[in-house]
Amino acid sequence: MKHILKIIWNQKRHYAWIFTEQVLVTAILMLSAVSLLEAYKKYKTPGMLDVENAFYVGQMFNIDSNVDAPGGKLKEEIREELINAQQSMNIIIENLRKLPYVKAITRGFMMAPYARDDELYMEMNSDSISIDDKKILAVIKISDEFGASVLNVEMEEGTWFENHPLPDGSTPVVITRQFADKAGWSTATGKKIQRHRVWTVTGVAAGLKQEPFAPSPVAIVLPTYAVLGLEFENLVKIERGMEKEFTELYYREFRRLIPSKYTEPLLSYMPSAKRSQILQSVLPVVLQGIPTLFLFVFAFIGTFGLYWMISQKRMKEFALRRALGSTKSGLMRIVVGESLLITCLAVLPALVLSFLIYDYTAVHVIAVSATIFIMLLFAVVSAWYPAWKVSRVNPAEALQYE
Repeated sequence: MKHILKIIWNQKRHYAWIFTEQVLVTAILMLSAVSLLEAYKKYKTPGMLDVENAFYVGQMFNIDSNVDAPGGKLKEEIREELINAQQSMNIIIENLRKLPYVKAITRGFMMAPYARDDELYMEMNSDSISIDDKKILAVIKISDEFGASVLNVEMEEGTWFENHPLPDGSTPVVITRQFADKAGWSTATGKKIQRHRVWTVTGVAAGLKQEPFAPSPVAIVLPTYAVLGLEFENLVKIERGMEKEFTELYYREFRRLIPSKYTEPLLSYMPSAKRSQILQSVLPVVLQGIPTLFLFVFAFIGTFGLYWMISQKRMKEFALRRALGSTKSGLMRIVVGESLLITCLAVLPALVLSFLIYDYTAVHVIAVSATIFIMLLFAVVSAWYPAWKVSRVNPAEALQYE
């Protein structure tokens, strides 16, 4: 090692470019690795709702402002049409339940993921709930007894509720683990919440994420029977391969039962909505990773070329070493050792940078360790072929003019 250090120092002008290049590559690769692993960690947090083979169905109201009566109220005939449309929507849902390829349908409000971002959910339907001496800001969600099965909600404690009052007359509710933590409850099942009426916690969900890379919000889920006057969101889980048949039937049923010109059918394939959300979240990481990949490839080519050039200039030195008794493997160890040592020195500035900007959680430790491993592998691979060529030098040919 001392000998290799002396060689590098004596030829520091040649190796300075390799060192500078590797410092830059290590720092950028480390930042990209941390970003990638942090995104993956967010994606794997509990609360991801299952939307495979699920459709979001409903209706959209299309009312022009010029049909409003004085005072901002809808004309009576339009009001009646909208009421009839809502009632007809209930009939459509019941007809869909009878289809052999429909597994389950859940009706609720604010439960459908990927329909809105978390900020909008908080703005639309959040409220403060008093627990002992605490005020907890929570998203209020509505669901029926099928919500857990359609969305495959992971229950950490207790069970999902049935859509009717409990034997003691209280209203069953499900809370998220985030709500239980805010309330300071290690065991939440059976806890009572006093708000307008008595709520009893029947279960704790691991989370109810609305976006793939967002944390699960502090939330509480009420049964639909306890909330009146809402236009419910409908999520339909069907068998795989029946997407086209279901789409055609839904549009046909909607036009048959809701011929109003003020309503339009709403149908969204939830896996597509999920992919769109993932793409929006992953795109910045990908855009950061693509230049990093190109930089890594070009750095490898440049480092390989520099080692090749340096080894060719030192060919007589290596021939002399062979004449004095160095083995082929010994010459390869010298060249590869030089590359590894320079890489280790180049990694140090990136390590110092990581200590300054990261808290060194498990994600940061894994990302930095992976970066160091990749750079060491980079050093070995980029120097291996020049080292192999050096080990094959013929002393007689290389020194015949000396």
